[in-house]
Amino acid sequence: MSDVSRVRPATASAVGILLLLEGLGMIGVAVWLAFASFGDPVEHLAGGLFLAVLAAGCALFLSLAGKAMLDGRAWSRAATVVWAVLQLGVALGTFDGGAGPVPLALVLAGFSAALLILVLRRSVTEWLRREE
Repeated sequence: MSDVSRVRPATASAVGILLLLEGLGMIGVAVWLAFASFGDPVEHLAGGLFLAVLAAGCALFLSLAGKAMLDGRAWSRAATVVWAVLQLGVALGTFDGGAGPVPLALVLAGFSAALLILVLRRSVTEWLRREE
């Protein structure tokens, strides 16, 4: 494998950085959920803490996927596509025609679209391709 083919393209860097940013966002969501669960009635405490741990797990997953994309690990492409499709579904479910948090839905959809467009580019595919 030549050194020239292992130069990370800007699109792969952008995908990795976007994933790392989303990981930071999920850390914020996890912290918010943890604090919010203590303000709920006692019978909702376990559910709130479970959601906080789940969000922290998503943050870890996104951080690992972002680092793997920057390192050229092939599995990061599938992880990015899965995350972007799931996030797009959440964005479409969040957008309910004006009564819901429309700006949040647009941000989520924008991140998903950007990830999908960038990760499916030829330069990223070649960056992640393994020589035999």
